[in-house]
Amino acid sequence: MFNNELWQKPTAAGATGFYTHQIANSCRFGVVNSYLTRAISGVTDNTQNTISFWVKRSKISGAAANSRQPVMGNSNGAGQLEFEDDDTFRYASYGTLQSSAHLFRDTSAWYHFHIYRSTSNGSGAIYVNGVQVSLTTNTAGSAGIFQNGESLQIGASNNGSTVFDGYIADVYGIYDQNIAHTEFGELKNGVWIPKDAASAITFGSHDFHLKFESSSDLGNDSSGNNNDFTATNMSAHDQMTDTPTFNSSSSGGNFATIGPLWKTSDMTFSEGNLKWTCSTNERGLMSNWAVPIGTKAYWEYKPVSWGGNTSNGDEMWIGINQGIAALVGGDRGGKTTAYAYGTSNGYKTILASASSYGATIRSGDIVGVAVDRVNHTINFSKNNSWQGTFAISSTMDLFPFIGSGGGSSSASGIFNFGADGTFAGTVTAQGNSDDTGYGNFYYDPPTGYLALCSGNLPVADAVDPAQTNDDYPQLLFSPLIWTGDGNTTRSFTLNFKPDFSWAKQRSHTYQHTLYDTSRTYATLKALGSSGTWIEGGGGDNSSNGYFSSSDSSGFSVNRGTNTSAGTSLTNSSSTTYASWHWRCNAGTTSTNTQGDTNSTVQVDPSGHFSIVLGTGDNDNWGNPQTFGHGLSAAPNCIIGKKRADNADEWQVFFSDYGDYSIGGSNAACNSLVLNQNAALYTNQSYKGWGGVMPTSTVFTLDGNNLVGNGDTFVCYCFANCEGYIKSGSYKGNGNGSDGSFIYTGFAVSWLLVKRVDSSGAWYIQDNTRDPYNPVYHVLKAQNDNAEEALTDGTDYNDFLSNGFKVARGGDAANFNTSGATYVYLAMAENPFKYATAR
Repeated sequence: MFNNELWQKPTAAGATGFYTHQIANSCRFGVVNSYLTRAISGVTDNTQNTISFWVKRSKISGAAANSRQPVMGNSNGAGQLEFEDDDTFRYASYGTLQSSAHLFRDTSAWYHFHIYRSTSNGSGAIYVNGVQVSLTTNTAGSAGIFQNGESLQIGASNNGSTVFDGYIADVYGIYDQNIAHTEFGELKNGVWIPKDAASAITFGSHDFHLKFESSSDLGNDSSGNNNDFTATNMSAHDQMTDTPTFNSSSSGGNFATIGPLWKTSDMTFSEGNLKWTCSTNERGLMSNWAVPIGTKAYWEYKPVSWGGNTSNGDEMWIGINQGIAALVGGDRGGKTTAYAYGTSNGYKTILASASSYGATIRSGDIVGVAVDRVNHTINFSKNNSWQGTFAISSTMDLFPFIGSGGGSSSASGIFNFGADGTFAGTVTAQGNSDDTGYGNFYYDPPTGYLALCSGNLPVADAVDPAQTNDDYPQLLFSPLIWTGDGNTTRSFTLNFKPDFSWAKQRSHTYQHTLYDTSRTYATLKALGSSGTWIEGGGGDNSSNGYFSSSDSSGFSVNRGTNTSAGTSLTNSSSTTYASWHWRCNAGTTSTNTQGDTNSTVQVDPSGHFSIVLGTGDNDNWGNPQTFGHGLSAAPNCIIGKKRADNADEWQVFFSDYGDYSIGGSNAACNSLVLNQNAALYTNQSYKGWGGVMPTSTVFTLDGNNLVGNGDTFVCYCFANCEGYIKSGSYKGNGNGSDGSFIYTGFAVSWLLVKRVDSSGAWYIQDNTRDPYNPVYHVLKAQNDNAEEALTDGTDYNDFLSNGFKVARGGDAANFNTSGATYVYLAMAENPFKYATAR
């Protein structure tokens, strides 16, 4: 049934020991009237306290009335630490400590919250993943979580009438002490990781530390004070192994779930986003965890009920699906784009084609799903009897999927990605793990097939924060913003030498400037994404200002002679700026002899970003020519421009335009223009890229454009890199508040998006202008306009731990027009394997 030949599975923990402190267990919450509780006595209300915990949300509020979720609170409804209706966070201790516009809507990873509160003078702070959050409200109150004569509740408040939906881990409650957030976590190679605070804290008599290490005693206090909590309406199966950390053998860390990003609106999720229920027809859901190419994954699914459970037309389809799946209004909630196994007659579906396959499935059966993205096959088991392997796509992003429909009756089912071998308490766990030692499965996973958890996620070795102290994503790419101080010269620190810098005024209308060390900084040779001019032909000069150097720690700028606000490209007083910087190999340029004509190339340490300078061959004018790109894989995106000879358009290539009908069967013939908002060029006589897809060694330029008449050019080449770079395409769904989710496999730092089937701006967003969700500040590569702040009624997005979610703001026009095709290029902050929630 299986191809169990040797293959290179993902390294178990990247490198053993990245997490110096392990969190072994969490507790799952979400059922009304279920919580942990402890009576508080002998305390003074008017004092200070410190609270620390890790949390993974299952349900986001979406501004629904009365949808707040208390992580902890008191029986009288006060002293609550809770996510609000609008997904902000507050500590309501009569007075209030509340985050401002920061929205916490990531359900794919773990947040760390650290809160200090003095109820006597109103001082306090909230830290999320080690960063202090700005507050919209900070008012003094008379009581905190330690309220004399009240009961403190974990996972609820008001005696369980209001509950938290999700997972909580490693909870500290410290009475009458202000303990720094750095005692509970630390930054390691750009990743916020937990510390063993218990070894550094002197616990007072009222303090507690919940580790959820005993399934039979979930509320056991590990502080040494025996300040135990009593479990109310909770079960042993609510102890979970889904946690913020993983090791090399037994702790898998963060596990996949289903979730609110990809589902029909009438579906209800529970049991920590592992169970779904619905009462209407044609419904579908997907996990927002992809099965990474180059890996083998296993999970289990238990169908609970569906319309009659026989042959009345209702059925479930279990398997994997594409990001373009029509979950709403599609056949069986997206069956026609899936690779799946059907319950009613045992058929399989390969995209839109269904045929006979295996045994019929009934409620209570356990279906195993084994996805091989090395050999590109899938196999299903019914109660450990394997039904047979069939082929799947070798290139698509594919996600765990359930589609259901055919009638109008209710349906439900439960997933086990390895974190809950009891299927929410419906069976007795059998304790089978994958080859790494991760997970608790009912049946033994096939050899080589691994749980979908952070410990098993792949990361390119060159950028893995557990394997390099020098080349992880934040030391290869970084956004930087500043406000001009009016000085003639100014230096900025990046912690690396930038080899490609792209900058733009935010507050005023003025050109973009692009520099790279291949053409050298300080020579007044900037290119501008919004214009066709040759290098230095725009506005960077001794009057308007320029980048003056790139060095080992960052870069420097010269203001120029213009001094009034908005008149300098680099440092006008009170003018705001945004910039984005890429690093190559410390500016080392080499000659690349691959291709028809020699070129010079700089390649970054990952082998997936390069800067290529070349010159067209006059003898071959008008004919396509090839040049070496220097990358370790074929580029998926190339941005190119004539440099010094003739003004001309910027040319942009993507290997994936999504819908190839836009440009014919060979979309490689087509090009986008960075300095225009025009749709994809489909005129076959306009071949910026020679009509040929790049190979692992060379890319092709058409002789009439970038290399016409022997012109010099620069090309910035990007190849997809697990955990660092991703380009691709997506379809808009037209929903202004619940737009498409796009999986990247990393927490996004920078994003470039363009509609290709019609005109549309080149939108640029980053996590420095918007360090928390929503992401709503945009600059446009094709024009000189000042920054726009998209708000409710227009469009804003969320950056997440494993991708981005578009159209959160009430309008789908910019990023999510129904049926529209978009391309994107994204850079990472952290690989998903290590990312905290955003």
